[in-house]
Amino acid sequence: MSSKALENIANFRQLCLGTAKIYRSSFPGRATEKDVKYLKETLGIKLIIGLCEPNEEGDALYLRDAYKTLVVREVELENMKANCTTGQFLIKDMPHVHLALGFISKKYYRLINSLLTDDHKKDLVESCSSQTPKNIKQNIAKRGLTQMYKDLIDTSQTFIYTMLKLLSDPNNVPALIHCTAGKDRTGIACALIQTCVGLSTEHVIDDYEATTEGMKPIYDEINKHYNDVQGMAEEFLTSERETMASALAYIDEMHGSVQEYLIKCGFNSQEQENLKINIMNTNPQQQQQCM
Repeated sequence: MSSKALENIANFRQLCLGTAKIYRSSFPGRATEKDVKYLKETLGIKLIIGLCEPNEEGDALYLRDAYKTLVVREVELENMKANCTTGQFLIKDMPHVHLALGFISKKYYRLINSLLTDDHKKDLVESCSSQTPKNIKQNIAKRGLTQMYKDLIDTSQTFIYTMLKLLSDPNNVPALIHCTAGKDRTGIACALIQTCVGLSTEHVIDDYEATTEGMKPIYDEINKHYNDVQGMAEEFLTSERETMASALAYIDEMHGSVQEYLIKCGFNSQEQENLKINIMNTNPQQQQQCM
């Protein structure tokens, strides 16, 4: 199975050397009618998990017709986690749901808020439910890409927990995970998944680096969005090995391992084993590598 089968979804590939029932990509709203049919019928994708902010997602004509869009707020995720009901809201609409999950938390905004001037703090408060102002993005850019990854690791636990719980349910896979470029939020999410199910750090870093090639069809568009519109540094367009290596080393340093980090997110050892059982293909004939 090759990403060449898709006409207009960039940075698309299958996780775990083609042995997982999980795929990753850039925003699939650009998908053609043929692309959506391929996702739904050929790959059998039941759930699409979007890690974008609401203002990042454009029109998704063919995707919208094939997958029902559901939006869930962070406070709802927190309540479901506290009440051990995560995932139940999907049951009546599955299969074929595009879940706008998100990844950037109120905690992340509070962290950035603590680093800003008073004027910029006012901008940030006003932006939390809409679009992050350019001056806020510039402040994030000053912290650098690697620090952004560390900040997200520290502040996105509720979203990470929810995503993993959903992927542990057999009714929700095969699944596709995406953000805008399929690089940063998707990169962190997929690194956690792949490490959790036992893949080596080397493989995780290889997969992250593959985004350099995967983003080529949309590079100019993403470049314009990041640099011209948001004022982000060129560094934020890269997927260098050192960036992911530093993020994984940070998890090890602060938490001992990815597995221990996930336990602190609320995703315990048995749930991690359930995830592995649920998403990994055990039949060699079912194993496919997305080149």
